Amino acid sequence: MRPHAARTPDRGASEYMKDVSRTMFIVSATLIVLIGTFLAGLYSARADNRVAQAVLGTFDDMYTLVEEIPNMMRSRPIHFLAPARYKGNGLTVNSGGKDDLLLMTGFLGDDQKVQLMERNGKVLASWRLLPKSLLPNIGQCRNPPQTDWNTSSHNTIIQPDGSIILSFESCGMVKMNRCGAVMWATKEITHHSPNFLENGNIVIGGSEYVKGPRPWPFKTPYWEDVVRIYDAQGRPVFHKRITDLFLQNQMAPLLTSASEDKPMVDGEFHLNEIEQLPAAYAKAFPMFAPGDLLISLRNLNMVLVTDAKVEKIKWYRIGPWIRQHDPDWQPDGTITVFDNHPGQGNGGSRIVSVNPATGTARTLYGGVKGQMFLTPERGLHQFQPDGSILITEANAGRAFEVDGRGRITWEYVNRFDKDSTAWLNGVESKPRSYFTVTNWSCPASRK
Repeated sequence: MRPHAARTPDRGASEYMKDVSRTMFIVSATLIVLIGTFLAGLYSARADNRVAQAVLGTFDDMYTLVEEIPNMMRSRPIHFLAPARYKGNGLTVNSGGKDDLLLMTGFLGDDQKVQLMERNGKVLASWRLLPKSLLPNIGQCRNPPQTDWNTSSHNTIIQPDGSIILSFESCGMVKMNRCGAVMWATKEITHHSPNFLENGNIVIGGSEYVKGPRPWPFKTPYWEDVVRIYDAQGRPVFHKRITDLFLQNQMAPLLTSASEDKPMVDGEFHLNEIEQLPAAYAKAFPMFAPGDLLISLRNLNMVLVTDAKVEKIKWYRIGPWIRQHDPDWQPDGTITVFDNHPGQGNGGSRIVSVNPATGTARTLYGGVKGQMFLTPERGLHQFQPDGSILITEANAGRAFEVDGRGRITWEYVNRFDKDSTAWLNGVESKPRSYFTVTNWSCPASRK
């Protein structure tokens, strides 16, 4: 590097100004390219994309452009970070003595990934989640993401051969083999977590853009929540609008219960989970039948059960949960719910149990001193054979397991840097015997 003293008098100020001008030109050109690319992505989205309209139409949202630069440059995943609330990095507790495997989904390290790991933190397999290259067409998304960091996945399900299935938020569902190659992907919009049906099909929530005329209280166009079912090859075999389900069951009052003087329904209930009643649990639920579907509608604080054809609502409950996720059938005849329970003074997130036969609800974990945790969105819970609960505190970037006495026996903190943690969208346990894979190694190019 040439020292400043070597600058000759005749070059002096003029050459220095040229250097400054050159630098400013490079910086400006870079910003123009970045902003142009970002705007092009926004312009390509649907006309009702409010973010696109705001950025194109108001000065205030220039802040949005500036804020997105770290995301576009892949220097910092701004949409996946939260202030760190827990100490440690990675595995912090492992005292349960278990030998199962954990499937973890989230922003892990340098990108969105799925990882299969041992309890001690050793990673056996890893899948990188790149929606722009995994989906058939990124334009199929409700709001097409400009980068791979502008949409996220939720929880992942895995098959014995190591293939995984997941959905990118309001985009589509993808199946990858154990080495990351795409086996199929849907063209329809899906969101949140998929689940297997006992016949091998896959059930998941989805979205549908309704343009045609609809009777009162609907005002078109609007986005509709739908139940979607796909076969094992990813081909659509069924879909049902939630608003139609409500109307068929004389539940129109609930569609407009939160409306003002001119009630209109936009069809969005934030359907975030669908789970089938297993035949093995059916005797514990005499009011239901094998194959009935348990559905969570977050925006109504409602959990409901329909028949397998999604025609009859057999039972529903609003609260005591608030903005719930992940309802699960339990073999004792109860339904457990991940109660996000956001808001100051609400006591944090909880795992709540409800008996649909008696209506009795009780808190199993959380909401009291020594059990406080909070994720206002997302969240997952899984009961283990020994009665312990594996909990994903998603937005806090933490997963932990508690035994029957409420003691933490396993904990993982997904730290991004000194001040931040990155989202964990799901952590689920599988026994080693579930898998037919004996060697998880793959070519480096597939990782």
